[in-house]
Amino acid sequence: MEASGIASGSLQQRTKKPILILITNSYAAINIIHSGLIKKLAVKYHVYLLSTMIRSAEVNQINDQFGLDLKLVNLDLPCQPAWLAFLRKVEKAFFAECFSIVTQKIKYQSRKEWQWMHKMLRLINQKSFTKSILKVIRQSIIFLTSFSIKLRPLLSFHFHGVISSSPLDLRENRIVNFLRRRHVKSLAMVISWDNLTSKGVINADHDVTLVWNDFMKNEFLSFYSIFNVTEPKVIATGIPRFDCYFQKTSENQNAEARKRCNVPSGNQVILIATSALRHFPNQLEVIKDVLRFAKVEGNLHVIVRCHPADNVDAYNQLSEEEFISIWHPGNLPKSGDDRFYNWFPELDFLDSLSQTLRICDVCVQFASTMKLDAAACGKRVISIAYDGNNPLPYHQSVKRLYDYNHQVPLNALQFDEFVTSRDQLYTALKASLYKQKSQNALSVIKPFTHFTDPKSVDFTFNTIAAWLN
Repeated sequence: MEASGIASGSLQQRTKKPILILITNSYAAINIIHSGLIKKLAVKYHVYLLSTMIRSAEVNQINDQFGLDLKLVNLDLPCQPAWLAFLRKVEKAFFAECFSIVTQKIKYQSRKEWQWMHKMLRLINQKSFTKSILKVIRQSIIFLTSFSIKLRPLLSFHFHGVISSSPLDLRENRIVNFLRRRHVKSLAMVISWDNLTSKGVINADHDVTLVWNDFMKNEFLSFYSIFNVTEPKVIATGIPRFDCYFQKTSENQNAEARKRCNVPSGNQVILIATSALRHFPNQLEVIKDVLRFAKVEGNLHVIVRCHPADNVDAYNQLSEEEFISIWHPGNLPKSGDDRFYNWFPELDFLDSLSQTLRICDVCVQFASTMKLDAAACGKRVISIAYDGNNPLPYHQSVKRLYDYNHQVPLNALQFDEFVTSRDQLYTALKASLYKQKSQNALSVIKPFTHFTDPKSVDFTFNTIAAWLN
């Protein structure tokens, strides 16, 4: 009987189909690996990873953590030549003009080349012409990036399918286009709610595209219908990494989390989730406003959770205060302007974030996805919409971030406290700390999270399995 079981297991291993997962973004890694989705995929398929931040050491960590046998494809992702970078910039401008995408115009309004391109498109003022040129550019990029001598080693693996976890990354597009030319099927997972309007165009055609919710699904269908994509299959699967927010935790787990963050017994907790420094350079001034409030009120503990692309050293001056805890990733690469893009989050990153959100009473955030994370944990949210001590020009102001396309429908729900001054911040903090929690908080955000139960990982896995089979 035992020998029969071993033989059956061995046969199952041999008959598993090989699939390739591309990971070029830290949050894509969290969505696929840290969420537990990778474990479900690896049980059914031979999973190979091709990544910019996952190397042998990281693969060994993942395998040890989840009891898996993931394989690493030791191949450098193709570099982006200058002609392709230029073509993509032009494509972004045409895309923004064609669909009136406010996000792109806000992001690039101060750049001279963008201003020049925008003026030229305004002079043309022909939607049909703009669409035609956009279609030609995209099809040219797809065709030209489907050839590569460097990628030929991938053919020896005979992949049954390729999953692009950052489908707006041209490096992933090039691999997908190369493999699709060799009849390998492909699936895209759009990792964030802003990607379809903030990152440009997906320069690859996929059999299936997975998005968070119906807002994103409708966006995709609206944008990509002009490219004559044959019956685009778009499925809303929820957010795999959000499953942990919808799971119940014990009082002991919460007590342990408070202890790790040095929160005294009985103190309420204000969580400040910072943004990337380039998005809002003045956030330290707002953080100091919160600290002044906490000091005056008393019996409050402030946790500053730093974005990986924030300047952690700026907060050293705050660490002497006993009522402050500062968290930042401990494994960021030591140097380099692009170190955030080469960062593989520690495997407890998602657990740590979830636990920190659970023990806080209110979350202060700067126009980031943390607004949704905190709401998913049933927490009150304060959205900062002032620039600290001195107003900044619009193209640098935090206010501009709330005008991005993906933020507008979420703003309309008004489940957060939107503050435009220090006084409003203090009023909102008092109200949030001493007001009872709303019972219908999750139902309010369901249009964005798709699920309010821990179902996204299973649903995403089943969708991928159906596509592969």
